[in-house]
Amino acid sequence: MSPAAGGDSPRGRAIAGEGIVLAILDRVLKYALTLLIVILTTSVFLQVLIRFVFKYPLPWTEEVARIAFVYCIFVGATIAVREKSHLNVDFLLVVLPKKVARALVLLGSLLVGVFLVFVTWQGILLVRATGVQMTPVMQVPFKYLYLILPVSGALMLLYLVANMLDLIREKGEQ
Repeated sequence: MSPAAGGDSPRGRAIAGEGIVLAILDRVLKYALTLLIVILTTSVFLQVLIRFVFKYPLPWTEEVARIAFVYCIFVGATIAVREKSHLNVDFLLVVLPKKVARALVLLGSLLVGVFLVFVTWQGILLVRATGVQMTPVMQVPFKYLYLILPVSGALMLLYLVANMLDLIREKGEQ
């Protein structure tokens, strides 16, 4: 049985709805990342094709590619937090006793959480400050470009807290 369905993992034994909501969010983020990569690839392909075949650049493709690239980075970073796949230097963790290593991981996660709260808050301020500015070619408000900062910051924080809870639950089981 999967964790989202209430299996044997710490997350599965937690509140049943928690795993289901996170599983749905995982799927939505992965589909969104796939769509963003398709948009990015198509936009760049069109730009190259039109520029070299017809000798005419399509100005909007550069903006679309830039926006899709930025969104890919932040959606991908959110997925990486969920899957714990960011780079991690663990040479110290493997030589320390398990309790000390777990406490160190929790401390590191707490510091990352503080940073994510800061990123989310500053992202909200940036979205508010750029509400009337428009992109040069497509005339899309910059606030939609910058909206990924608070949204991804909040989602990364959610996933970080879920991962920390998993770590704490694992401690209770041992």
